Amino acid sequence: MYTHRKRLIFLIVISTIAYFYSQAQDGSSERTPLEQGAWALQFGIGANFTLTSFQGTTIALKYQLSDKSAIRGGITISGSTSNGNNTASGFVADTSYGAVPENSSADASNVSFVLQYLWYMNPSGPVHFYLGLGPSVSYSYANSSSDNSTLTAVKTHGYWVRTVSTSNSRQWGIGGTGVAGVEWFANQWLSIRAEYSEGIQYQWRSAAPSSDLSSPLYLTYVPTHSDVSGTTKGWSLTSGGVSFGLSIYW
Repeated sequence: MYTHRKRLIFLIVISTIAYFYSQAQDGSSERTPLEQGAWALQFGIGANFTLTSFQGTTIALKYQLSDKSAIRGGITISGSTSNGNNTASGFVADTSYGAVPENSSADASNVSFVLQYLWYMNPSGPVHFYLGLGPSVSYSYANSSSDNSTLTAVKTHGYWVRTVSTSNSRQWGIGGTGVAGVEWFANQWLSIRAEYSEGIQYQWRSAAPSSDLSSPLYLTYVPTHSDVSGTTKGWSLTSGGVSFGLSIYW
């Protein structure tokens, strides 16, 4: 609740400034914001007034086909990578079995695209209600690996058991989104939006984890190797809730 209140205060301040700025402009230069051929850059407002994603995209671009319709598209590309190094040590019956190195790594990437057709129900005036529908596609990839060791005690002796694991997964999704929103124009080039969105996607995911166990200090230990691969499929219904955003027109 506190976060939404801060966003609302911020949007009111921005719109007030924009309103008085527009009043200071020459009236002859005004035009209809939703006129055919107008472009708009759209983004969301998050906590602490930071820019955030809007309708699942980092930034969106809108083009007015007419004063009653527009097309909007957005794309999000994200990724991450990490590496870790540790040292494991242990004792059995007050006997030290030294230290062994451990390491891990992980990589992930994601890309999603949303395209929506918007219908404006009342193109005249400063406040506009609209509905939107359109397709959405997504793809994500993740890869991870780890090399860990566990000290195992057999009677009074200790043995390091090494486990090397890897995992690769990919996920595809295709579906659609629907939105209902209201847009208020502070002036001819700036507007504030509030939207409620719902989305549905059919997703399928493939994964192929594997692991190797070995103990070079335990001669009677039999090394093992395992591979698992599979695919999961299903529907995902998501609600974007109500989000706030700004649009800059030109």
